[in-house]
Amino acid sequence: MTPVEHDTDIRSRVLARIESKPEEVWTPGDFADLGARAAVDKTLQRLAAAQELRRIDRGLYDRPRTNTLTGRATVPDYRAVIRAVTRRDNARAVIDGMTAANDLGLTTAVPARIEVLVDARLKPIKLGSQEIHFKYAAPSRLYWADRPGMRVVQALHWMQDMLTQDSERKRIATILRRLLSDPKHGEAIREDLRAGLSAVPIWMQEFLRQLLSSTAGPEGKP
Repeated sequence: MTPVEHDTDIRSRVLARIESKPEEVWTPGDFADLGARAAVDKTLQRLAAAQELRRIDRGLYDRPRTNTLTGRATVPDYRAVIRAVTRRDNARAVIDGMTAANDLGLTTAVPARIEVLVDARLKPIKLGSQEIHFKYAAPSRLYWADRPGMRVVQALHWMQDMLTQDSERKRIATILRRLLSDPKHGEAIREDLRAGLSAVPIWMQEFLRQLLSSTAGPEGKP
């Protein structure tokens, strides 16, 4: 295979992988199996120069998409960006409570500043009107990093005051029961929360214990 054919082969395989998950954000390491790092870097840089890919930040790329209503380029999904950053820098991360609550449908509030606790020192990343700030944290604060129950725990920390109101407590519990009963992800989240109960505050333990005891999986198992 000539150098030109080799470059063309890497390019087509990189694009095919990106097309398989068009809303994901990618790093050079995601293509390590396709060729040498220098060849992958060159391919990504060329694709970005040709505007077939968008360079979001150092070593972060996505497939640019256009909003059908406004005709403008869409902003990268901050969740995909955070996932890519943790892969790029081999970091562990825990998102802030408001962001977690929004992800779970517990609030319509959209944070302009997304704060992420990480075990690496990283610069902020601007995404349209939002900005992701990475705050260095000790390992003890990253217990829930990369765990299925992380968003539930972080959201409840942020919503602690709301849980004192009966109507809000019932609303939150109803949404979380639906999540914990989800046939695809519910069991993993339930088991993770059970395993980590001792790592959350007493007030949250009581709420989660009631929630877990009243939530059944797809086969009726709590």
